[in-house]
Amino acid sequence: MQINSAKRRKAISPVLATVILIAITLIAAIAIAGFVFGLFGSFTSTARVTVNAVALVHGATPTGTMVAYNSGTSNANANGITLTYGGQTCSAAITGSPVLITAGLAPGVTLTITAGSCATASVGGQAVTGTLSMSNGAQVPFSGVFS
Repeated sequence: MQINSAKRRKAISPVLATVILIAITLIAAIAIAGFVFGLFGSFTSTARVTVNAVALVHGATPTGTMVAYNSGTSNANANGITLTYGGQTCSAAITGSPVLITAGLAPGVTLTITAGSCATASVGGQAVTGTLSMSNGAQVPFSGVFS
């Protein structure tokens, strides 16, 4: 008995088809997980500013310095400081505001704080909290002690 060769179909083997389907499924799952869980990183550049050191001096008006570090991938500008101490909140000024905080510049940028609207600074040893205002609207919290 002879099989008609015109009716014979050519196809890939079931094993090869299964391997291809599994590979496509794995690639799609990895791509989706990468975007959902952030495995591939961010496609935008961002600034990540932290305040590493605060040195405030008490007196007629509070003055001092702080060191801000930007561990992000984009530069940032600091344009204001709010201080809270002794039951009052005031807006201090930054000399040369806005101050550029360059991304990745170690150990950071030293900001000089002047009194601004702050009056009657506290005594030495009193705790102070505050926020560093960035030009993009971000607020970076910090704390320290008057010396």
